[in-house]
Amino acid sequence: MTIDLGVQELIVLGDFNLLIRQTQGEWKTRDLKLLLYKQCVEDLSKMFRSIELRYIPIFHNELADALATLASMLPYPVNICITPLEIQVRDQHGYYNTVESESDGDPWYLDIKNFLQIGKCHEHANGNKKRTIRCLASGFFFSGEALYKRIPDLNLLRCVDAKEAKKIMMRDMLGYVDHT
Repeated sequence: MTIDLGVQELIVLGDFNLLIRQTQGEWKTRDLKLLLYKQCVEDLSKMFRSIELRYIPIFHNELADALATLASMLPYPVNICITPLEIQVRDQHGYYNTVESESDGDPWYLDIKNFLQIGKCHEHANGNKKRTIRCLASGFFFSGEALYKRIPDLNLLRCVDAKEAKKIMMRDMLGYVDHT
């Protein structure tokens, strides 16, 4: 399909270190079943101006995992052409860029904050909401009066409401940084 679209440069991302090393000639292919596959890859590679193989460990390849899960859930007819999915890689996750004002005036993290302070959800929460709040709360903690969220790279995000977020953004845009 890539060849039919006239693509000349190809970047292949994956966790298949063995195949990458064999294709680049660093390792020998001994398994007879893989020899035909390797030959097919070599033949296809001649149809491109350049091919770059990038090794991404499986635990860093969340996108491929999510797409594979999604693809396994969707039924599709055998004789249909599926339009390729265009993906743009950004420097940071989308949720870092979103700040929405709260419709009821309460901060978005109020349920989590209350759960951490008093140990139970509000009386109007149903079973699913209680379970969700308990699950979300496990990734948050208090340091003094401030609520923080732990993220996988061991950094901490301070939880702020929309008003405080706007104030911080204005301060940073004006170049003022408080070092106290």
